[in-house]
Amino acid sequence: MTAPTTSRFRAPEKKRLHLVMRDGSVLEATIVVTDDMPLVTFLASRKGGWMNAQDVRDPKVEGTAAHCALQVDLIALASAPDANMAVVATAGAGLAPRAVEVRLLGGQVLRGGLAIAAQQRLSDFLAQAGRFIGLADATVLPSGAHVGDVAVNTSAIRAVVEQRGEG
Repeated sequence: MTAPTTSRFRAPEKKRLHLVMRDGSVLEATIVVTDDMPLVTFLASRKGGWMNAQDVRDPKVEGTAAHCALQVDLIALASAPDANMAVVATAGAGLAPRAVEVRLLGGQVLRGGLAIAAQQRLSDFLAQAGRFIGLADATVLPSGAHVGDVAVNTSAIRAVVEQRGEG
């Protein structure tokens, strides 16, 4: 009789995403990902810049696509609306969210928090960030619409402005 084995790997799960594309369209899609992979890591790790998506709803096209490949570089913002997927890995000691405004190329502005080390320069953080950053508890300005935690494509960012005295 063999003893039962326990796997240290989690089974992949389906996660629903909201994607704001660079052209302003909003897609809803489902991805398959391991339970503990943060959204920023998932998006940044897509080989060749493409990600598989299921049940994709695109307002520009009638119906739902059962499966398609999406160009990750064309995603400006991504969120997990069911709050069942972390946007970034758990922050380590010394990383407290710094209040920032993220100004996107199309003119949209988001206010939220970036987990940056206390003495780290904002430009150094962004240079090391890779293709996506996680913005915590984000709101759209000037409307004040709350969008929660989002992954932001760094190539869609025009500027990041630190908000002094906040955070």
